Amino acid sequence: MFTLFRNTLYIRIQPERIAILHVESDRELIDIPAPAVEMKGKQSNIVAVGQAAIALTGKTDISVRNGFRHPRTLLADFSYADRALRYLVKQALPKSWLVTSPIIIMHPQALLEGGLTAIETRAFAELGASAGARRVYGWVGAELTREELIALNFSCLEGQLLFPWQAPSDT
Repeated sequence: MFTLFRNTLYIRIQPERIAILHVESDRELIDIPAPAVEMKGKQSNIVAVGQAAIALTGKTDISVRNGFRHPRTLLADFSYADRALRYLVKQALPKSWLVTSPIIIMHPQALLEGGLTAIETRAFAELGASAGARRVYGWVGAELTREELIALNFSCLEGQLLFPWQAPSDT
């Protein structure tokens, strides 16, 4: 498979840890998925994400929230999760003048008892799309190998491909 100009990101999400593997380079970014948002009037700007954001906790006009921390579900605050993921995806992509939109494999790894609802599945698909993906896959189950990620082969018997999200048919 021709992968010279492809960017594939494998994103494993837990409440206190997000790991983003750039499959083609085997480079991995691991951090806390919490952005520090500074309010200036009606405008809000991200000033840091992860450990750097946690260090800003308690500062005036700065709000630090983890959008993936909630006792019942992995996705607690879409806005904060979205901002953190967009920032971290940008950091995980190679620094080059020619960077193609990534293929993103979202892999939620916590709070999965009973499976994900259709709403949660759709929200994870939309998080990937908002982060700039040209295609988003959702996966639950065993961690995927580098070979499976390069080939986009989701035939592992120890998991389930959730999306590309498709609306249920009415028939």
